[in-house]
Amino acid sequence: MPVTRRRLLSLAGAALAAPYVTQAKAAVSPAHLGEMLMLGFSGASADAEGAQALAAHVGKGAVGGVCFLGNNARSKSGVESLTRLFAGAAKNAPTLIAIDQEGGAVQRLGTKLGYPAVPRAQAVAEHNSPAQAQALYATMARELRQAGFNLNLAPVVDLGFEPRNPIVAKYGRAFGKDGASVANYGGAFVAGHRQERVLTALKHFPGHGSTLVDSHENPVNLTPTWREDELTPYRELSKSGLVDVVMSGHLSHVRLTGGQPASLSRDAIEGVLRGQIGYGGVAMTDDLDMAAIRSRYPLMQALVLAIAAGNDIVLLSNSAEPDPELPAAAYASVSEAVVAGAIPAGRIEQAAARVAALKARI
Repeated sequence: MPVTRRRLLSLAGAALAAPYVTQAKAAVSPAHLGEMLMLGFSGASADAEGAQALAAHVGKGAVGGVCFLGNNARSKSGVESLTRLFAGAAKNAPTLIAIDQEGGAVQRLGTKLGYPAVPRAQAVAEHNSPAQAQALYATMARELRQAGFNLNLAPVVDLGFEPRNPIVAKYGRAFGKDGASVANYGGAFVAGHRQERVLTALKHFPGHGSTLVDSHENPVNLTPTWREDELTPYRELSKSGLVDVVMSGHLSHVRLTGGQPASLSRDAIEGVLRGQIGYGGVAMTDDLDMAAIRSRYPLMQALVLAIAAGNDIVLLSNSAEPDPELPAAAYASVSEAVVAGAIPAGRIEQAAARVAALKARI
């Protein structure tokens, strides 16, 4: 296999995560770690080489979830052939098959592919009651389910109080400017999807709405702009039992995350999300291939930090420099980190159990 920049960074990350360990392969169950990995792929139909390679990993239990990006959704027939491929590859547990389908600007299954248009969140909240929104999102979820998806990486529960925000407010992705309103409509989104047996993921914990920077492109420091009310949707929806998954963003804060991105921060996941808010379900990262992470961390180091932080699913779009052997690299690095103590004992088993409980609901 050619030595790419991605491969070199992966090897460097493994060394940083566990510099003194040489024998660790037996420390982690491959099936348990596989349940934690959600990978992207190249290709827009089931016969694409990248899709076939990922399906093979799913079949071996090395990967438990797949994520579609925009480049994977080029035609309705292509999308539905891919979801059939990944669903059929799983042998012991359902494959989590995920896509971003918020409505508005972030709608991977759109009208060009023959799917119905869905308004952006801001417009939904302006023109509909929560009950009407729930009916709208149930229809969206039915389309997703029929297309073969069981996890929608939405809703956005960021607050839209900063009009200059380049990634949330700019595209009308927020349901409102205050936590209570966002919780009401976010709950309607979740409830509508549950009617159709589609899981959802609240994002971007602990809140991307106040920033003037897009974490797809640069590291983001929330400290000067973040408000406590940005946690309200997580508190309220967790209390109401309306959370399937929480997605953490690559967003740092001196107090909340200890200065690390929330996606890699034990202070954020175990301290704030689980300790303060009381959420006990599946936590996942945003894509570790985003520039906010890639510009600061080798990939395997980021993976180890994300798992140690308390995330149960790690999203790796594998898009910057696709590596067909990424699951094997992940297994080697995580196994070494567990033996070295960089990942707490029992962390992999705990995460796999949470993911198994989530999958049992689909």
